[in-house]
Amino acid sequence: MIEPIMYVGLGFLVACLIALAIIPFVHARAVRLTLRRLEAATPLSMAEIQADKDQLRAEFAMSTRRLEMSVDQLKTKTTTQLAELGKKTDTINRLKIDLGEKTAAIFALEARDKALKDQLHATEEELSTKTGTLREVERCSSRIPSPPSATCARGWRRAVS
Repeated sequence: MIEPIMYVGLGFLVACLIALAIIPFVHARAVRLTLRRLEAATPLSMAEIQADKDQLRAEFAMSTRRLEMSVDQLKTKTTTQLAELGKKTDTINRLKIDLGEKTAAIFALEARDKALKDQLHATEEELSTKTGTLREVERCSSRIPSPPSATCARGWRRAVS
């Protein structure tokens, strides 16, 4: 029972010794790679530093110019839209004036139509009254042998006047 435990312990110790032998090589490689990365990232001369600054300035100038161009485009677009809005407002106002004039004309025509209908109705009533009187006079005149009655005389007077 103790023998397997001892084998496990000895195996663990051998693995630790091998790991202790390999760790310095792995650590040295990690340090070497990190140093290479840092050296590549940092500029070596003042000319490289100046070139990096110039590149940053150029990128900033380009982004600023793009923003200026987009602002100009937006201003142009806004001006165009305001001009179109003004034209449409003028058109709307003109159409409102036309509508007012046409509404007034419609009201005048409706009033004239009503007046003409009233006149027509009065004329039709007068016509029916005179037609009735005429028929009464004709009826009275068709009875020539008989003396004129009071109703016929009244009808005759209405017809004459």
